[in-house]
Amino acid sequence: MAGKIYAVLTTDIVNSRKISDFRKKRDQKLNPISKLHLQQKLIISDYAVTAWDEFEVILTHVVHIPQIIIDLRRFFFPMQLWIAVGIGQVSEPYKVPVNVFSGGEAFERARTASEFLKKETARFRRLTQFSSNTHDFDQTANTIYLLQDTLLHSTSLRQWQTINAFIATGSQELTAKKMKLDQSTVSRNLRRAYYWQIEETQKTIRVLLEHHFGSLK
Repeated sequence: MAGKIYAVLTTDIVNSRKISDFRKKRDQKLNPISKLHLQQKLIISDYAVTAWDEFEVILTHVVHIPQIIIDLRRFFFPMQLWIAVGIGQVSEPYKVPVNVFSGGEAFERARTASEFLKKETARFRRLTQFSSNTHDFDQTANTIYLLQDTLLHSTSLRQWQTINAFIATGSQELTAKKMKLDQSTVSRNLRRAYYWQIEETQKTIRVLLEHHFGSLK
């Protein structure tokens, strides 16, 4: 019988050596999101720092990938992240830290995806890469995220703040009150940050993940 399929994310912080007091800033961002994702039951255990600028995690289910990707991007801004996703079987997923005890296909594929991201290309900017045993899924997901990463390249600090407030409140009206802005400004910030395209990406990728790897039900 085939084993359970997991998703592993290996994340690298781009140009970390150029960030002053990097370790402190990394942990200030990583620790809260690790706590949040554990509370939401999106990840099996804390994010494990595997190198100076790299950390990895095993998800509780593959369908959580889109949410975790956007959460990492918005929590870590203005840092840029290479996010590599490997999908497959995992050995010892519940032993911690995962970088010491866990292994298997998903980790190997995440590593392959990570190495691909670090290959420089002058044609376009790629920050997200999937690797699984399903070519059609990989090709579709990688193309969608290539387009999304391109859109997000110009997102400003104020636009990310608006996105964060909107996700927290679930309402443009409440976001406007929280940020002391006109509701029209909130709407404009979300539109210019391509937030509605981000939402569509999350919905579409989740459907694809459910189709190829199974749903939560």
